[in-house]
Amino acid sequence: MAASNVILCGICDAQHTSHVADYWCPECDEGLCSTCKNHHGVSKASRQHGIISIDDYKKLPAEICKIEQNCTEHDKKFQMFCPRHDQLCCIMCVSENHKECTGMFLIDEAIKSSRTSTLFDSLEKSLKDIQENIERVVKDREANLVEIKQQHLKSLHNIKDTRQKLNSRLDDLEKHMIDNLNSTETQLKLKIVTLLNKLSEKKNEIEILKTNLMSVKQHGSDLQAFIGSKMLEKDVAEELKYVKNISKDDGFSQFGLKCQIDDKIIDILSNIIRFGSIKIEKSKSPIVIGVGHEKQAQFFTAVQPRSKSIDDITASLIGEFSVLAGKSSSCITGLSVFPDGRMIFADCYYNNRLVIVHNDGTLDCEIPLSPLLPFDVTCIDDKTVAVTTLFQHKVVIVDTENRQVTNAIKTGRCRGITYRQGQLFYCAIEKGIHAINVSNNKVRTIVEDYTIKTDWSYITTSGENIFYTGYGSTVKCYSIRGEKRWEYKDTSILSCAWGITVDQHGIVYVILNRDVVLISADGKKNRTLLTGENGIQESYGIYLHTNKLYVVSFTGQFLQFKMA
Repeated sequence: MAASNVILCGICDAQHTSHVADYWCPECDEGLCSTCKNHHGVSKASRQHGIISIDDYKKLPAEICKIEQNCTEHDKKFQMFCPRHDQLCCIMCVSENHKECTGMFLIDEAIKSSRTSTLFDSLEKSLKDIQENIERVVKDREANLVEIKQQHLKSLHNIKDTRQKLNSRLDDLEKHMIDNLNSTETQLKLKIVTLLNKLSEKKNEIEILKTNLMSVKQHGSDLQAFIGSKMLEKDVAEELKYVKNISKDDGFSQFGLKCQIDDKIIDILSNIIRFGSIKIEKSKSPIVIGVGHEKQAQFFTAVQPRSKSIDDITASLIGEFSVLAGKSSSCITGLSVFPDGRMIFADCYYNNRLVIVHNDGTLDCEIPLSPLLPFDVTCIDDKTVAVTTLFQHKVVIVDTENRQVTNAIKTGRCRGITYRQGQLFYCAIEKGIHAINVSNNKVRTIVEDYTIKTDWSYITTSGENIFYTGYGSTVKCYSIRGEKRWEYKDTSILSCAWGITVDQHGIVYVILNRDVVLISADGKKNRTLLTGENGIQESYGIYLHTNKLYVVSFTGQFLQFKMA
């Protein structure tokens, strides 16, 4: 294409006149005005040329416009195509360089059907695949950024919490040391003061003896002086004996106080050179890219970690506490965990509240939601949660810092809820699985499932999959695009499936009244992991956080198990 936006008619220009071109002939590689276009269309040499408007020509990519119509080496028109060399050829090219090539065909035959060929469909499909892959990579990387932010907040909390514990422990040790110092000083002072008091009494006694001695000596008769001196001699002897033995008194010792700091404390000051370390954990991305002509509808698929059997999983109780009681009996129907490790409980029916606690069970805050009845809860970020309501037919968004409802989304009857990459997935009674776009509150149907009839349907996600408990003893797995993976039903094991969570291996944990049941990643096997003998009571809330399993009973008894 010419550098200027104005393209002149090539025929007129050859005749030294200037007319703006209205059309373009790709084969002649020049513009045509309206008059020359008519001549061009009736000329025997060019009547078969496919001309286009100049406006359409300007819309073509620059690389396409630069395509040569003639062979640059022989200055002859391209007539053949060589599949072996993927090259356009003129007659001279064929005779000189492609004598041994097979499968060559005329370009004129091929270009007639080029617009309707499968190549365009294949290219369009490939471009669509590429675009979808890029979009998924963008979403995955954005999710990774969110995850890094969450890990940053969690690490920051861990650092500050450790520092606080260190300060608290050092304060306790310091107080104990100072108390011991004060007590020791008091003991030593008491011993010395006791001796000083005795000596003070002795001084008084000596003064009396001195006075008596002088009185007898100066004023007594000879007989009195004789007998008196003998009497005083005994008293002086007693005092001499006391002075000689005074060194044996405990208060006579030379006392001193010495403060000896424990070597482990000194190690903190001298040997410990850092508080900890920050490391980058790098692993293979949980998605794979799929594009190519040999496959249909290529998408990212979740890459599962190395498979693990449900028979290899063990759980050991490492902690328990009771959720702080409300005004009435607790009815805990939902559980979720913030990025910093705090837990949030939905206390339905009587207390109408959310309860946030630290990982040791101490209370962070309570958020009253009356008259709403919070059924299930999921964390969106470190301060925002989404809550389904039992009878109000809506999902509410709650700012836990301000303890205020910031948004309400009408949904119909909804129960279990979970958050994934900007979307809220929830169980819609007698409708199926729906998703809410958090950015615009738009609701769409993911899975149509009219068998969801129970008030105790819960949901979770892992990778590209959705898992939920349905009617009776059913557990179902769908992709996030609504494609059914598997369905598991066993009335002998799952008489009524309630809370649900899933680990990194795709193994599903379902809570059943007083049991926690495992279902294999392919939905074909089950195993009872925990029972009432392990402390499991009637429970609905279950959650996997790192390598720990959390279970909270309906009455608020919280159990923490270490998974291995």
